[in-house]
Amino acid sequence: MANLDFFAARADQKSVIDYVVSATDLRIFESYSEFDQDLREFRSFDELAATFPIGNDPFGNGTAVLLQLWSPSIMKNLKISRFSVDPHYCKGHTFRHRIDGGGLIQLYLGGSHKLVITKSHFGHFSLAGARKWGLDSGVDWDALKTLSNKFQHHVRKRLAVAKVSSRPVLPEAFELAHSGYDLKDAAQTPWKYELPQSED
Repeated sequence: MANLDFFAARADQKSVIDYVVSATDLRIFESYSEFDQDLREFRSFDELAATFPIGNDPFGNGTAVLLQLWSPSIMKNLKISRFSVDPHYCKGHTFRHRIDGGGLIQLYLGGSHKLVITKSHFGHFSLAGARKWGLDSGVDWDALKTLSNKFQHHVRKRLAVAKVSSRPVLPEAFELAHSGYDLKDAAQTPWKYELPQSED
């Protein structure tokens, strides 16, 4: 897996989504549909924000919004599959939809939970990892690596204003951390990341 964890509040997440929409050929889908519904695609930050609590992490686990990013230059075929769920455990519902493929990119958004900013996450399979699961065919792995590096460079070098451990901290998250918010992988994590001390 290639991974990038970073700290982002609402305005930061808007910057990330705007970049995905304007500077790449990635299309944004929810990871799983609602019960008995089609899988939704989001073409802008406003569409996403009208559906999810962007910038907020109600449960504090860093997975408030689960997205899958698909690029036609990485995977030519867009495969959306329907799968069954047990109506006994799902209030009578019988199916959901998901997008499938080894070349998908996961974008999980955390955000503010009380006085904590939880991490957001960008990640995808490597060729070796996908091969172990039999998901390596139909993917342009060089294109995935190029696009992934482009995204990570943008977040690390253009959007971030600080870094804690290896995690970039984006501007609004940085301001909130200075105002008393903790930076944590999840709200329940017993430890937090400390911002570097100012030299002035």
